[in-house]
Amino acid sequence: MTQSVGILGLGGIGGTAARLLLQAGCGVHAVDRASAQWLPEAGGNLVRDARELAQVTDIVVVSLASEDAVEEAYLGPNGLVAGGRDGLIVADMGTFAVAQKEAVKAAFDPTGAVMLDTPISGTPEAMETGRAVIMMSGDQAACEQIRPLLEVLAARCPYVGEFGTGMKLKFVLNSLVAGHVMITAEALLMGIRSGLEAQQIIDVVTPSVATSTQFELRAPIMAARNWQPGAPARLVHKDLHYIVDHAARLGVPAPISGIAALYFDKLAEMGRLDDELAAVFEALEADATADDS
Repeated sequence: MTQSVGILGLGGIGGTAARLLLQAGCGVHAVDRASAQWLPEAGGNLVRDARELAQVTDIVVVSLASEDAVEEAYLGPNGLVAGGRDGLIVADMGTFAVAQKEAVKAAFDPTGAVMLDTPISGTPEAMETGRAVIMMSGDQAACEQIRPLLEVLAARCPYVGEFGTGMKLKFVLNSLVAGHVMITAEALLMGIRSGLEAQQIIDVVTPSVATSTQFELRAPIMAARNWQPGAPARLVHKDLHYIVDHAARLGVPAPISGIAALYFDKLAEMGRLDDELAAVFEALEADATADDS
């Protein structure tokens, strides 16, 4: 694979994407920032700003962590939109409000560049082990054009429909993940407070009809209180607020996601967002302890 690819946002997901694409033989470029100083030694290239990144690459994969970063990186005077041109494809893997992604796409459209909504479901570790999923939405021809590149990052890259469909599906997936993690924490804490051993609970629930993927993944983490490494809680914390807002705009009750958002807010207040998201168990436990006092 010899395509020239830009990576905008070299955090956990973006940094892993850069490494995987370099291994696949792509020419990888990123903006010259402190977080990118490892890239030239690994075989990549640094450019001055996002505008130049858009001008020297065929495809830009975007993985940004905040709304402010999105606004600056896309719409700033030296942002991606300023460098937009015919032939450029921008694949946004971040999780943000659908309306914000649509506004950025509208800014791109007059430049001739094609922006795609391609959120990723999975951690950096899932990317490295072939368990991540990228939901491609937007211009179908452009999605098929970049499919081989995205399949370096995720084994499954289904085309799911018009622009924004990927983001809507990501909200569905993450509401399920957060809900299953919360009920796992609640049930495990209730069992332990009842005098049961955590391992006994795990042994009985896992082969039963009550189990779930999140229970099987995270009940052992909660029981061992082993909060590193893993999927950081900050990712779910951010996504839950988008999910709750999205549901509200649709007039859909979201009681489980709403409660989950409150407990991940509590985890943020505890300074624990870099811990594995299973650490929300201790946010519930803190409330239980407070009730006992």
